[in-house]
Amino acid sequence: MTYKSLYRTYRPHSFETVVGQRHIIQTLQNALKTNKMSHAYLFCGPRGTGKTTVAKLVAKSVNCLNPDKAPCNECEHCRTIQNGTHPDVIEIDAASNNGVDEIRDLIEKVKYAPIQAKYKVYIIDEVHMLSQGAFNALLKTLEEPPSHVIFILATTEPHKVLPTIISRCQRYDFVRVNRRDIQMRIEEVLKSEKINYEPEATRLISQLADGGVRDALSILEQCIAYSGNNLLAEHVNDIYGIATTQDKLKLLHAIITMDVGLLMQEIEIITRKNIDIRRLTNDLMELLKESVVYAFTQDDKLITKLNVEEAKQLSIIPTSVALNMIEDLMETADKYRSASNLLSYFEIGMLKLLSRIGEPKHENSKPIEKSVVHIEEYKPNEKVVTDPIVKDVVEVPSQTIEFVQDNSETKQEDSVDVLSFDSVEIEDLKVKPKKKSKALLKTETLDQLMILRLLNSGDKQKRLDVHSKWDKIQSYLTDLNYGRVAQILVNAVPVALNDGFMVLSHPDKMYVNELNSEDNQELIEAFTLMLFGIEMKAYAIDTQSVNEVTTEFKRLFAENNLPEPIVFEKKKKKISKPVEEIGKGLFELFGEENVEIV
Repeated sequence: MTYKSLYRTYRPHSFETVVGQRHIIQTLQNALKTNKMSHAYLFCGPRGTGKTTVAKLVAKSVNCLNPDKAPCNECEHCRTIQNGTHPDVIEIDAASNNGVDEIRDLIEKVKYAPIQAKYKVYIIDEVHMLSQGAFNALLKTLEEPPSHVIFILATTEPHKVLPTIISRCQRYDFVRVNRRDIQMRIEEVLKSEKINYEPEATRLISQLADGGVRDALSILEQCIAYSGNNLLAEHVNDIYGIATTQDKLKLLHAIITMDVGLLMQEIEIITRKNIDIRRLTNDLMELLKESVVYAFTQDDKLITKLNVEEAKQLSIIPTSVALNMIEDLMETADKYRSASNLLSYFEIGMLKLLSRIGEPKHENSKPIEKSVVHIEEYKPNEKVVTDPIVKDVVEVPSQTIEFVQDNSETKQEDSVDVLSFDSVEIEDLKVKPKKKSKALLKTETLDQLMILRLLNSGDKQKRLDVHSKWDKIQSYLTDLNYGRVAQILVNAVPVALNDGFMVLSHPDKMYVNELNSEDNQELIEAFTLMLFGIEMKAYAIDTQSVNEVTTEFKRLFAENNLPEPIVFEKKKKKISKPVEEIGKGLFELFGEENVEIV
């Protein structure tokens, strides 16, 4: 007996064994049971998703001699249709028989009654390849065929089929099969073939199949030929030039730590393995996408390429940065089309990702573990200079708070009353110095001195007013413009607030970084202005850090050493010279008290 390919050997012989497409199978089975079969069907969908297989199952079912369990695969009609020798089931490849003459010949034969079976079934594969004349010749017959004829048209490109043809058919759209379903089917085949395997190997094959069961079995067949009776993940990686998940994570680790030397070393290792650069780029996009999904949802059921630990490792990347990195990878992948040297483009793309994390000072430099807020004073007719730390007020450089991602959990309930002690609010205790610093703040993370100055600047009544309206944020969770900001702010608690700023406590350190990101500040200020009537820049700290700052604030207050507060001033827009001149004229005509320049 000659060898048959796996996809032919394991082609489904009944509706129950079809992988995926349950919506189509259920509809066809119901139509068969009620004897309400249409005269024409159009099966659309990607390659290898079961279009021709289901067409043959329909042909067997309508002609089966045991209608109660059709297709039975036991009667004469079922067996001959399965073998492809039945005279009343005609398969036509439109790619090679696409002319008018072939279709006219088909039309001539349609009018004759079936030779053996109840129905003549015409299965026309790749129907979109028919010429314009062939389509026109088929139209009338397709609309009103004899009662003994059923047409089943299959195509991967339905947009190329004439609308007049589509309107005469019942259309069924086949979808890409779920990866887990494909993996289960592969494992069933391996068990039938008595071949040992690693689950990771079958997962990789299901990923490579891209939703096509036939492709999955073809890939599996090639891997079996290479590995013998023991299929391992490394065999799949070797054959198809796939980087392992660990290889990809090492690349991303080098990028996150800004270690250029390690990055180039990992790229060289990947090059030696002859890994497909295009596929690797797409895989990195997928990993970053899954890290963002997990960061937002914390649901491991939504990720397939990473486990929970790996997702947590990547969640150290702020979501805004991860999304920018994905865009960079998409641009790199797009440039591969015209690239003569893929490796160079890939290396440049990886360095671009590294620049998203931060500019290194030296090739082997490590990322800065913590960044301190820079306070810059405005002085008239002078350049902006750094405001010196007030060392005679309080010494706190050794106690700076680090905002680094970790897996520790904080309790949200601890953040409600953290800034009170002995039943007295901090705003009631603090004594503000006479001189106030007017400062422009540039922050990504905050040091303890900065937080203490902000707390000393807070206004209790304004904080209470805003806190009483905080529930309004709930109504914006699904808003198109402010939904993302609302989702972050809804679980935050304002601990200090005044015109121009608010200090928030948040239980999730990932969202703390989101709130402190300059990318979100403009949207937050617009949102708070709309909601509370105050335009406020957000400064966020996690619950544990709030407790530490509270303890330090109490100590400094007791010693009368609180650092000076910060006052934010609204920037005044300068009026252009022409407007000033117009204003002077209006003032003269109507009086300065009656004119307002907008």
